[in-house]
Amino acid sequence: MGWPRNSSSHFNPAKPYDPQIVTGTVTIPLNVDDSFWISGRIAKRANNQWKENYFVTNRFPMGFCSAVRSNVPEAYSKLFKPKSMTGLCSIAKGSYSMDHEPVRYSLANFPTLPYGTFFMRLKGQQLVKGVPGNEFELDAEFDTWPRP
Repeated sequence: MGWPRNSSSHFNPAKPYDPQIVTGTVTIPLNVDDSFWISGRIAKRANNQWKENYFVTNRFPMGFCSAVRSNVPEAYSKLFKPKSMTGLCSIAKGSYSMDHEPVRYSLANFPTLPYGTFFMRLKGQQLVKGVPGNEFELDAEFDTWPRP
């Protein structure tokens, strides 16, 4: 995937239920579907150091495209504008943009993380007829706040 150039609004404690406003572009250099597996690790910041493997997912039971579609459905639908949110999942190569789009990052199938700073590393690789192919890695640092 190309380097994403994204920005989102900051969390406003006075309006905890307002969605974040997202502006940016993601470039995907090849067609992506469920032939990619994905796994992730989250580290938590505590006592001025990273606690590795705070939350680990080893290979989602579905492919990359379906995992993104089912776990962050609102962000997926606003960024990739699919024809359907069911059935075969694929993302065509190209650049995808959002311009001041309100997005609620609700992770449908994940436990609620406690207050804190986290570092997430997602890794994936394409498998075609059992043969390894293209690889990717996505790293992100983020903060969480409890809702009232």
